[in-house]
Amino acid sequence: MNKKVTYRPFKREDLPALVQVIIDSWNYDKQFDKKTAKHFAHVFLCYELARATYSRVALLNGEAVGILLADSKRGKKLHPARYWGKTIWHAGCLLLTKEGRNTLLHYAKEVAELNQAMLKDLQTPFQTEVGLFAVSPKTQGLGVGKQLFTSFLAMVQQEKTAPFFLYTDTTCNYGFYEHMGLKRAAAVKRWIKKPIKKEIEFYIYTS
Repeated sequence: MNKKVTYRPFKREDLPALVQVIIDSWNYDKQFDKKTAKHFAHVFLCYELARATYSRVALLNGEAVGILLADSKRGKKLHPARYWGKTIWHAGCLLLTKEGRNTLLHYAKEVAELNQAMLKDLQTPFQTEVGLFAVSPKTQGLGVGKQLFTSFLAMVQQEKTAPFFLYTDTTCNYGFYEHMGLKRAAAVKRWIKKPIKKEIEFYIYTS
């Protein structure tokens, strides 16, 4: 079967496939049980959709296999109300189990606080944040990630919304950003006790 990749803005019907992309990309199913992984991926995706002013989705033979969401200070929110509600609902589901609470109240909260501290230390007036960039492992070798990011860079140049930044860490392919010409502006190592019990180095990359 031929592999045809197309690109367009996010649509509501992409949500289930993109939740699975997030689970597969960050191995949530290996870190958490199935329900926790699904709800946590929903929280991540819906939170970023609620904030986004820019969206670009990659489709492989019609199935969503990659997404880049960004939030620009100059842009208009694309989906504000709808996805805040979904974020809150799935966060509530996480709070019903011990693993879910640990994931939300320890892991996610600790990472968010760490990221904010790194960003504050930079004291840079950023105009845009890449909130989510995820590509399915099934697209390897097709150049999907590069095309998504190149389209984003073109938008930044056209709309004059630089400088921009993004958060990443050693659980991701952070070398990709260096290949795309970004600079590592901050780095902090932290031992995450709950629920994954792992040392992770967190980064901020900038334009």
